[in-house]
Amino acid sequence: MKIAFLGDIALIGKYDLTKNPLAKDRLNVVAEKLAKYDYVIANLESPLTNKNNTLVCKSMHLRTPTVNVELLMHLHINAVSLANNHSYDFGKKGLVETMKTLDSKGIEWFGANSKHLMKEINREKICFSGFCCYSTNGTGYIKENKSEGINPLTYDNVIKQLDIDRDNEAFSIISFHWGDEHTNYPKSEHISLVKKIVEKKDVVIWGHHPHIIQGIQKYNNSIVAYSLGNFLFDDCVSITGNFVLKQKSDNKKSFILSVEIKNGVIVNHEYHGIKDEENGFFFFDIENELNEISKPLNNIDDIDKYEEIRRSQISKMVYEKFGKHDFKWFMSRLNYYSLGAYIAAKFRKKKYLREAKKF
Repeated sequence: MKIAFLGDIALIGKYDLTKNPLAKDRLNVVAEKLAKYDYVIANLESPLTNKNNTLVCKSMHLRTPTVNVELLMHLHINAVSLANNHSYDFGKKGLVETMKTLDSKGIEWFGANSKHLMKEINREKICFSGFCCYSTNGTGYIKENKSEGINPLTYDNVIKQLDIDRDNEAFSIISFHWGDEHTNYPKSEHISLVKKIVEKKDVVIWGHHPHIIQGIQKYNNSIVAYSLGNFLFDDCVSITGNFVLKQKSDNKKSFILSVEIKNGVIVNHEYHGIKDEENGFFFFDIENELNEISKPLNNIDDIDKYEEIRRSQISKMVYEKFGKHDFKWFMSRLNYYSLGAYIAAKFRKKKYLREAKKF
C-alpha cells in the first residue's frame, strides 16, 4: 500500500475557483502524480465555508468557498486532517460546514471532534490521527470532558491513541500541526516527544504549520517528517483587508512524502520535491536539501545552542517578511481581531508550556 502525504493546503487566491476558474488546469501535473497512490492525505488549512464573517479573534483568517472541494477531488485526495490552527477560524458553523462539504464528496476527515480514522487499505490496517499543538495559537480546541472542536496535541492524548492503535493491531499515522513558523528547525521539545513516541510504537509522523520545509528522522520502522511545507497556498489577506502576507520562495516549495507499507512494516519511502512557480508546478530532486536540513536533528549535543540557532533564523525570516515591528507597525494592525488574538495567545502560551513539560 502506497500513501502520499501532502503539506499545508489553503484554497485561496489562485487556488480558489471563484477567483480563478482555471485552477484545476494548474494542478494537472500534480493530480497525475497523485493518481498513482492507494491513498492521499493532506492538511486542510482553509475551512470550506461560505461564511464571510466571524467573531473569532485571529490576526489572519483563512476560508474558501465550498465549491473548492472540487480541487481536493481533482487531486485524488482521500482524507484530510482538520487538526490545525485555522479550521476554527469561522467558528463552529464554519467547521461543521467544512465537515458536511467533505462528507458530501466522500472525502474523509479526522483531527476534529475527537475523530480518528481507522481504515483497512489493501489488507493493511491503518489509523490516521490528527492533533493541533497549542504552540500554533489555534482556536476551538476541545475542552476537558468535551468532544467537539479541534483535537489538541497533548502527551496524554497521543499516548492514549497509540495504545488504541496497538489494541486494534493498526499501524499509526499521526498528523501533528506544531512548532514555529519561518524556521527549518523544529522545537527541541517536539524532537523529545518524537523519541518517546517511536520508542512506544511504530509510526509515521507527518507535520506541518511552519510553512517551510523541516527535516526528516528515521527510527527503525518509523519515519518523522517535521514539516512538509506549503503544498497549495497563496498570499493571505486579513479579514479587515489592511494586511497582506506575501509568500517568499521558501513558502512555495514542498515535498510529497511517499510511504509504502506492507504487513505493518515500512518497506519503502521517497521524497518528491515540488515547487509552485509562476507558470505552474514542477518536480525537483529534494533529497540532498532534505539531508542537509535533517543533519542537526540527529546530533543535538547542546540544546541551548540549537535553540539559539533556531530562534535566530525565525527572527531573521520574520524581519525579511514583515519588516521592523515598531510602534507604527503595531498601530497599523491594531483592531478587534489582532488585540483579541494577542490576549488569547498569552493564555495559550501558558497552556503550551505546561503541556511541553511532559514532552
